[in-house]
Amino acid sequence: MTSQSHRSNCRGKIACLRRLLRGFGRVGIAFSGGVDSSFLLRAAIDTLGAENVLALHARSCLLKKEEQEQAASWLERHGIPAARLRLVELEPLMWVDFVRNQSDRCYICKRRIYLLFQTVLTAEGITVLLDGTNADDIQRGQEERPGLRAVAELAVQTPLATCNLSKAEIRELSRELGLDTWEQPANSCLATRISQGLEITIARLEQVAAMEQILMDFGFSGCRARLLQETVVCLQLRRQDMDDFCRSEIRNKLCSLFKEQGMKKMFLDLDGR
Repeated sequence: MTSQSHRSNCRGKIACLRRLLRGFGRVGIAFSGGVDSSFLLRAAIDTLGAENVLALHARSCLLKKEEQEQAASWLERHGIPAARLRLVELEPLMWVDFVRNQSDRCYICKRRIYLLFQTVLTAEGITVLLDGTNADDIQRGQEERPGLRAVAELAVQTPLATCNLSKAEIRELSRELGLDTWEQPANSCLATRISQGLEITIARLEQVAAMEQILMDFGFSGCRARLLQETVVCLQLRRQDMDDFCRSEIRNKLCSLFKEQGMKKMFLDLDGR
């Protein structure tokens, strides 16, 4: 596709998105602070006006403090009244079915969060909840994205996917809009780093966060520390960081620091992120 036809294609998708948003009137947006939900929030406010949009952000132990702070400050950083963001406190470790950490973990979490969001919106007289699911997510399907099942069951609207906007296009359009999230790495909650069958506990969540912070302190942004077993971790780095990680002086320091976190075995995912 030529650059001109690509731009025309994107313009058509943006026109589709604006039509959909205008049809909703007043909306709530499930806002994680990531690339997709940030773009959707900006598009909704530009189309409907800030007074007709309410962003809802779930705060819990499943997110790193810095991620929660980034989401909470997003509106003010982009010139939007902070009053259009509602922080919703959660206690996911009280959800017995979630803590068991079986294959339906993400579905259980998403359903509980979106039911709570819908309750908040109903009190505000808003009947439509939007989600930042994009076209790539839909292609991956419910097997890879089990939260999509909850989205469908609760009739949550996914306008980015409906208008066939891909992740790459959303990043490009976010950059053009001046959104500081446009190149933010893809993210997920800390519970996704704990292997299925290992109970989700505050100690394990904090352990994963600490190991990822160690990697970030060494310059490995966008990393993952996946807890495979009680004392076994698999590290996922960006491919461009692999060579630096393999330098003996860095690797040896990291091994020592991970052992202090209780790890006996450390593996590196050669596919990277």
